[in-house]
Amino acid sequence: MMTRGLADPLASAYCRLYMSHCMRNLPSHDTGCLLTCANDFKIVLMRVMSAEETSHGNLSDNKRLLVSLMEPTIEFIMKCIFKNMSERQVGDVLVELGLGDNQMELFGRFPYVSIVLHHLLKQLPSEVVSSRAVEILRLIELSNDDSFDQCLNYRLLGFRLCERSQIDTANAVVDKAIQVIVQYDGLDEYLKVADAYVDIILQNHMDDHLNSILEGISKRACSEEIADDEMATLQSILVKLLSYYKDLEDIFSMNHFLKILDLMYGSSRSIVNMHILDIGIRNGCIRDPRTIQFLLEVSQALHQDENFGNLKDDTNQPARLISQFVSLVDYGAEMESQLAFLVECRGSFGGIRGLKETLIHSSNCLAIKALKDGNRHLGFVKSCIAFSEVTLPSISPQIRQLNLYLETAEVALLGGLISHSDGLIDSAINSLQILDVLDGSRTPIDADGVLSSIQKLFSLLVMVPGNLEHGVTYLPKNLVLLINSHSWMTPRMRVKFLCAIVSLLAALSQQNLPYHADNGKLLGNDVLFFGDSSYMHELASLCQFVLQNLVDAIQQEPSMPARGSMALEACNCIASSLILSQEISSICSKLIETGKSCLSTNNRYLQSTIQFIDHLSHSSVAV
Repeated sequence: MMTRGLADPLASAYCRLYMSHCMRNLPSHDTGCLLTCANDFKIVLMRVMSAEETSHGNLSDNKRLLVSLMEPTIEFIMKCIFKNMSERQVGDVLVELGLGDNQMELFGRFPYVSIVLHHLLKQLPSEVVSSRAVEILRLIELSNDDSFDQCLNYRLLGFRLCERSQIDTANAVVDKAIQVIVQYDGLDEYLKVADAYVDIILQNHMDDHLNSILEGISKRACSEEIADDEMATLQSILVKLLSYYKDLEDIFSMNHFLKILDLMYGSSRSIVNMHILDIGIRNGCIRDPRTIQFLLEVSQALHQDENFGNLKDDTNQPARLISQFVSLVDYGAEMESQLAFLVECRGSFGGIRGLKETLIHSSNCLAIKALKDGNRHLGFVKSCIAFSEVTLPSISPQIRQLNLYLETAEVALLGGLISHSDGLIDSAINSLQILDVLDGSRTPIDADGVLSSIQKLFSLLVMVPGNLEHGVTYLPKNLVLLINSHSWMTPRMRVKFLCAIVSLLAALSQQNLPYHADNGKLLGNDVLFFGDSSYMHELASLCQFVLQNLVDAIQQEPSMPARGSMALEACNCIASSLILSQEISSICSKLIETGKSCLSTNNRYLQSTIQFIDHLSHSSVAV
């Protein structure tokens, strides 16, 4: 009771805060003292609010400052009052706080101090808030003083109601909330209250109320500049809408949504755009032209945000969303439109890491699609190849660029575009050549990737017509020299590459190549050099050079078990690819001896290789 004698409201508030804190440390305490403190606060605050302005400074500002300093005490006391309280006890407490004559008639017809009401609403059990929502709305309407912004109490009530999955009086509550917000001329108050009730409106399918809210936002946002804090609240509302709807058609059907979206800016606009993109890519291929154009504009706006590189949400990065969108676009039979779309994406999103790879894949797939429709689209196929050729030099790292050069070269071969495929293969070899410059050390994963790429290149060379000007073995020979020049190339890698070249030369020496490009319409070396002895001589000469390099590479391996295994691998490759002449048999014998010297005589790989060579030798003698 002595605290009531303190004339200074702030000193009185801090004294009550200290007393309340001390009471928490007692084994058990009665809430009577706390309730008295809360009721005293009402009286003190009503006196503060009713004080008349004097000539000494701005009393309105002083009131707000004083209330803000007292607010932590009010909040703490309310927390202490309702801590661990049962629903039955809550009714008694509300009566003690002057909110009703009895538990059946709570939240009566008299106003309450706004800031005290605010912290009371924060602590009330959600069951009480839900069951008494209409009465609380009426009390908030009556409680409009300078101690606290009334719209924040309406907002708090909306959020507290969202804690319950089902509200019996949802229609009545939302009807009243709509009546309240239409009275706000300013966008800030309108958004704050509307944001709190959007979830209830969506859950109860109140489409008319939703349209009314969006119309109100549009009207107020168009008439004044949107501040940053208003933008954050607007973002919250739109994200709730996007989280509820599962299809872009639902977004298009909402009145005023797109107009409001156009008024947004900054990171809030970008976050909303990410949610829109997430909806757009959720259902797979995107074929509707209107949807494609809309998502393209959304992606462009997202990419143009100056904070684009730092924007993230819980699960996705903006760049990944844009890349997925681009890869899912499908114009169907309108292939020219799709290529034009890829060109626009390259101009708009060129700085996104990895997107250019997506564009090249899409362009190559588009070319294959055109080829399946016959040669009448050959000009369009050339355009697709040209698009990839222009885009490829900017791809990094080099191993990805190499793979994309090979992919595009294969597409060009399938279309019978020899000049394009030759240029792309030359570029692929150049990419391979500068790998050592980019990174002098290679991890095993990188080495496997390079090996796979070079083997892919060798498989393409089977279909590529030989170069009459430089010789039919010009490319394979350059590859051998390139492989020998790389310092990061281990003996094991070099052996695998040289074995692949042996297989390539063996395939090129066949009377009929194992496969052709363009369904056989593109003439291969088996036709171009049919009966040409110099062609076979050139292949044999290079093969001899490769075999010598192969034997030397095996001897450079320091590990005995690895050297033995590599020797057997090379022996099997040679025997499977070439005719066992005396010279070839001698090389195979030497390799088997290396295997015997490095491996156990009981090694199964060694025994099976010896049996394989013996079988081939007996077969050749029988013939």
